Order: sequence, then structure tokens, then C-alpha cells
Amino acid sequence: MNKFRRWLIRLCVVSESSKMYTHHLRSFGAIVKERQRQVLNYGFRIHPFSRAYLVWSFIMIFAIVAEIFCTALDFLLHDMENSFIYSLTWVILGIIIDVIFVLNVLMCFFTGYYDEPKQEVVLDSKQIALQYLKTFFISDLLACCPRNLLYCIGLSWAMKLLVHTLCCTKYLLIIRFHKHFKYCAEILDVNYYTYMITLVVVFTLLYWHVVCCMLKFLRHRLGSKMNRIFLRARTITHVIQEEASSSNPVLNTVLGAFYRGSLIIYNSSYGKVLPATEAEILLVWFGWYASSLFFIYILAIIMEIMKGKTSASHKYVEMERQLKDYMRHKQLPMQMRSRILIYYEFRFQKSYFRENEILDTISEQLRQEINMHACRKLVENVIFFRNLPINLLVRIISCLRIEVYLVNDIIIKANTPGTSMYFISTGTVAIYTKSGKEICHLEDGSHFGEIALIIKGTLRTASVIAVEVSEIYRLDQKDFVKAINPYPDLLANIQHIAAERMEVASMLDDYNKKEHSTKR
Repeated sequence: MNKFRRWLIRLCVVSESSKMYTHHLRSFGAIVKERQRQVLNYGFRIHPFSRAYLVWSFIMIFAIVAEIFCTALDFLLHDMENSFIYSLTWVILGIIIDVIFVLNVLMCFFTGYYDEPKQEVVLDSKQIALQYLKTFFISDLLACCPRNLLYCIGLSWAMKLLVHTLCCTKYLLIIRFHKHFKYCAEILDVNYYTYMITLVVVFTLLYWHVVCCMLKFLRHRLGSKMNRIFLRARTITHVIQEEASSSNPVLNTVLGAFYRGSLIIYNSSYGKVLPATEAEILLVWFGWYASSLFFIYILAIIMEIMKGKTSASHKYVEMERQLKDYMRHKQLPMQMRSRILIYYEFRFQKSYFRENEILDTISEQLRQEINMHACRKLVENVIFFRNLPINLLVRIISCLRIEVYLVNDIIIKANTPGTSMYFISTGTVAIYTKSGKEICHLEDGSHFGEIALIIKGTLRTASVIAVEVSEIYRLDQKDFVKAINPYPDLLANIQHIAAERMEVASMLDDYNKKEHSTKR
């Protein structure tokens, strides 16, 4: 039971692979903190970046496509009692899909969401419920309406109209399909062009299928005895009767619907029977204009695909291709090629941009605000940097230089001259004493090397090695001294604190050496 519970928790918490496609969880340390936050405070929640939500998104993609496809066929064939839609298999399939949609409504009340403005995942039950009620709750609830109601015999004309209307709302599921499809494509790192082309193909096929079936259904309804609105709309009845009396009525009905529907969709013809009443003409016009709008939408997507060639993601792909050609030309070993590609992927997050050119186009004030937003918390985590004047803090932050270290990269080495201190933006590093003993791990928001920054000419008391790909800000000693020169009192106070910390570090190293010699 405990194993199953642990497996269930691992399934519902944030996945380790999420650091590849999220901007706020880019290190293992950040993922661990997010897991702890969820397990301790929000036990019965599903994280939006978990494996459970990914699996459910795949299930919903197939369920939505199947529901839209089957609903259109139900409208087309529900008057033919000998068709396959009245078989037990078809009814069971409908029940399974309806159960999935009911479970989806329940799951959405327990699944968190990513708040883009705050850049955090919301797992609070009240906020989740409020967000869901404001967005997809109505459409998801309408999707739970069982299609099997279409087969009920003895319903009044008004009840049949209500059932038909409720079943038509299932076509709104295409919005949900787009959301889940985009989410899965991002997680699986699907190429942008593959994603967009697949989306166009799926949308086109579903639109063609639904419109062909619905046009046949509506024209049949206009020509049936149940029609109480357009009594003269009976021109297509004999065509439907011919198809129903053929050797294979179901196949002929489906093919006939697709043939006549395709003619109307592509504005080619009315089909064998011309619309003779205002109702049928109105229906055909609606098909024409709806199809025209749909093709305009598809054309807009295609233009977006073409425009994507100049996007940041496409530039990254092009840069990556050039980089691979360069490494092949230089005949670099495969391990080095892999490390270089990992560096570029982490540095640019699959969107190529020229940071220096961008910063050159904005004002000094905006550049300072960008730096303050990115680095202020990192600097203020340093004990002797707290409560500094804002002007000095701005000057220190403007001196920071960003660096990316790969796994097992040596950031600083013991017994070497120290000229910089470091702030961990994302990632994890390991601290080792001079004797080679691992002391601890430092994660997001931590810092190291501050003693060498304050006391000139001192040697490093420890080695620091990257445990995972890490983004680290470096502050050089010369830049720090230049920034703090106008504040001699603050410099003296900082040097006093640094000396105390250096003494503690030295005592710890001596203790480790004695312990090591005792074991020998």
C-alpha cells in the first residue's frame, strides 16, 4: 500500500523533465522545493507539470477527437435503426467517452494551473475552482451530456430539439483539444512546423467530417414530417429515401453526405438536388460562409507557419544546425559535442536572441530595472550585502556577469587565488574542502566565494563543482571595489564580517584534516 501511495505521489508531483520546458523550474533544487511545497501543503492536488497530467492530456486528446467524430456520425445515421451506431459496441464506446469527460470535470477541480503574471503554479483549491469556473467549466459540463440520448424513442419534438442542441455543444471541445495538444507538443519537444501542420490537418479533417454530416442531417430534418418550421422544405426527401433503400444503405448514406457536403464546403455545387426553398438556400449559404471563414483561418495558420521562419525559435534551430556543422568540421569528439549542445539549449531555452543588441536599444534606467528584477534577491541573500543603500546595490548588480556551467565543471578550485564571488540563479553545486571532502550542496539563491572578494590576495578555502547545468552570476573583485569605494565605512564592516567567516571556514577545514588523519 505504501509503495502504491509513493508511486501515486511521484505521478502527481512535478516531473523532473519539467526543467526542460518551464522557465521557473530550471534546476533540480527548484523542482525539489516545488515537490515539497505540494506534498506538505497540497497533498490531494495534481501538478500541471506532472506525468499524471501529461497522461491525462493524451487521453483527452483521443477522447475529444473520438467524441467529435462519433457525434457527427450519430447525427447522420440516428434515423437508420439498422446502422452500426445502434450496436452494443458503439453504445459502450459512447459510455466510456462520457465517463472520461465526467472524470475530466472532477480532475480539473484538483489540478493546479500556471499563473503567468506571477510566474508560479497555483495549487490552492479555492483559486483552482475559481479559475476553472471562469474558463472551461461550462463547456466541459456540456460535454458530459450522453450521446445515447439521441437514440431514445418517444421523445417529444421539443425534447429532441434540446438533446440535439446539447449534443451540438460537444463541438466546443475543439478548444480543449487545442489546449491539450499544445501542452503535449511542448513537453515532448515537437518541432514547431510539425506541430502546426498536424494541427491544420486535424482541424481540416474534423471540420470536413462535421460539416458534411451536419448538412445532411439538417437538410433531412427540413424535409421530414417532424419539421414544423419550414413546411415546404421537402426537396431532398426522395434522395434520402433512395439511399436508404439501396443494398448498402449505411455506406451510401455516408458517402452521399460526404459528396454533397464537400461540394458545398468547396463552393463547387449544390449537389444533385437544388435548394428550392428559403430554408435550404439559407442552409447552403451558411455552409458556404462558414467554410470560407474556416479556410481564412487555415490560411492565417499557414501564414503564421511561414512567418515562424523569422521567429526566435526558428533562429535557434538554424543556429543549432550551424553549430553542428561547425563541430563536425572541427571533428570534435561526441562527448564534447553533446556538452556544447546542452550549454546552448540551457543558455537560450530554444529561442535565440542577441541580448547585447537588445540591451543597447533600451535606456539605462530600463537596463537597471531588468538587472534589479533578475539579481536583487540573489545579492540580498548575502549577509554582508543586506541593508545596503539602493544606489550601491544598483551599482553592484550592474557589475554581475552571467555564466553557465555544465555538469562536473570546476567553478573554483581550492588553494588558488580568488578574485570573484558567485550567485546561483538556477542549478546545484557541490562544495569540497581542501582535503577533498564534500561539505554540502548549494542550490538556487545561494552564493559562494565572498571571502576572496573582500580580502585581497587570499586563497580559496574550498573547491566548487557543478552538480547539474547551472546559471551563475559572477561578481569580480575589481568591480566590487570600484562600486563600494565611495562607502569606506561599509567596506570596513563587510571586511570584518568576511574575516570572521574565513576563520570559521579555516577551523572547519582543520577539523576535517584531523578527523581524516585519525581514521588512517
